[in-house]
Amino acid sequence: MTTQKIKVGICGLGTVGQGVIALLSEGGDVLSNRVGGTIELVHVATRTLKPEVDTLGARDSRDVFDVARDPNVDVLIELIGGTTVAKDLVVEALNQGKHVVTANKALLADHGEELFVLAESKGVALRFEAAVAGGIPVIEAVKTSLAGNHVSSVAGIINGTGNFILTEMAAKGREFSDVLAEAQARGYAEADPTFDVDGTDAAQKLVLLASLAFGARIDADAPFKQGVDSVAPADIEYARELGYRIKHLGIA
Repeated sequence: MTTQKIKVGICGLGTVGQGVIALLSEGGDVLSNRVGGTIELVHVATRTLKPEVDTLGARDSRDVFDVARDPNVDVLIELIGGTTVAKDLVVEALNQGKHVVTANKALLADHGEELFVLAESKGVALRFEAAVAGGIPVIEAVKTSLAGNHVSSVAGIINGTGNFILTEMAAKGREFSDVLAEAQARGYAEADPTFDVDGTDAAQKLVLLASLAFGARIDADAPFKQGVDSVAPADIEYARELGYRIKHLGIA
């Protein structure tokens, strides 16, 4: 019996990219059993390859488009972020007949419709489960498990950084700036945490979820947004006196 070999390329070796490599390294047998084939990392691309990052013997490049054009790659994992180079990269990979996996909610919120049409025309898959709610398979649940249901609303806490900040402020009386610095040190927030704290990240995720749930295209700029950066300790104390807690919700 021949075992299928799935050859993977990763673009971007930040926290998430390194986590994917660790998953392939430590859980390779489990993943292989689940997908019915051997998953092999064959190519990675990042602007600067840190010496401590083990790429499992894969070819490494400084140009992400080398991965998209590598005929040895079956699946490209896009983890570079942003909406310009990332879009061009995904378009190139799809045009090359590669399946694409991305965690880039900004890219999909802005250009998802175009990219999904392209993927379908090329007969390849564009998957984005990690773009919303991390390890919780909410995308697949909305697309398949709820396919026969009429969804009238979507609501949830969909930004982990903001939730961490509000929880720490409420539980320990800490200042916003202090908790944000800790979130960055722990890797919860990016070096530039603007999108996490001003509501942009949650709005982008909400656009993806609502588009799937309602079966309609929703403009990326449609949601009203307000971030956790506007919450002061006094707000949390007033809420507590009234018997409430402040949480950052995405609602559609």
